[in-house]
Amino acid sequence: MFLLQTMCPFSTNIHFDYDGHYSKNGDDYEWIPTVACLYAISFKTSLLEEITYSLLKERICRKMGIDPFTKRLNLGYIPLVVEPKRQSYILDDEDVFVYLTSVDREQRRSILHVEDIEELKIVQITEQLSRVGESSCSRNYCERESGYGEEDNVGTGLEHDEHPHKKQKKSRL
Repeated sequence: MFLLQTMCPFSTNIHFDYDGHYSKNGDDYEWIPTVACLYAISFKTSLLEEITYSLLKERICRKMGIDPFTKRLNLGYIPLVVEPKRQSYILDDEDVFVYLTSVDREQRRSILHVEDIEELKIVQITEQLSRVGESSCSRNYCERESGYGEEDNVGTGLEHDEHPHKKQKKSRL
């Protein structure tokens, strides 16, 4: 007699609460959700190390239909095994692994909390070259650090072949 087994890939399921904040209640912290709705994502992998910080954020953004390049999200949770209850933020791959492997006696994992911090503005930066072949950003930074270029119209008083570091500081009399 043969037993037919179907191979079901191992999956890691993460339930998360999107948009809320932490609040202190006595000695403990608690999560206050903006909307009382849980979401879930599933990673079909046999290795928890394959679930990285960037992959986790990407999947949350995809699930919520938001652009990961224009949103700043904080990921955190309240560990079930820590007293008093405090929030723990996920900042890198190691923190993701700790979150995934931190379970209580009943093998339950904490709900992941996703704080929607702010909308990031994408600013198009165009690099302009000065007369000496340096970017204006680096020239202004160097001038600010050395004290040069603090007069009005920064960078407009340079002669054609004059380097900003060799410019004499003018008296403000």
